[in-house]
Amino acid sequence: MIALPAPFPVPFSALVAMPLRLLRTYPWQTGCALLALCLWWQHQRAADWQKRARTEAASHQLTKAHYHAAQQEAAERARTARIETEARYRQMAQEADDANEQADSWRARAGHFADGGGLRPKPGTCAAGAPGDAGTGAEVDLAARGDGSGAATVTLSREDFDTLSANTERLLKVHAWGKTLIAQGLAEPASD
Repeated sequence: MIALPAPFPVPFSALVAMPLRLLRTYPWQTGCALLALCLWWQHQRAADWQKRARTEAASHQLTKAHYHAAQQEAAERARTARIETEARYRQMAQEADDANEQADSWRARAGHFADGGGLRPKPGTCAAGAPGDAGTGAEVDLAARGDGSGAATVTLSREDFDTLSANTERLLKVHAWGKTLIAQGLAEPASD
């Protein structure tokens, strides 16, 4: 059978007896050595805690710096977004005011034109085949027309003229809206 080596080459009782023997032989030197060992251990713990505290303080300062930088960046982004939004709203308000002014101008011109008589045929002329037609066709007064195109004039009732004016106003607004969409890159101009 093979003999296993002992776990301790020195017997356990000898290990316990050696410090006791040193303590009995050199009591104050052993006490000083134990005190020095205890002080060294406490110093190492204090140095470790100081190192941890410095690391935590540096980490805290870095976190505060990041926090303040993030706050400033967010405030700058909010200010920029507010300025852009206010500018867009001012532009929209100006466009609405301009549209209202244009619509008012259009209505005033149309009303003035209609109140002034609008387009009227020359008295005594009528379309061919109409009752009381003395001639063979319609007589057109080119001098009264002023453009010399030879086209017959058209008379509208006030209701038809107001409808025509309202539709023209609507079409002008749609045309302006289309130009805005094209300018913003949301639409493309129609190809001919």
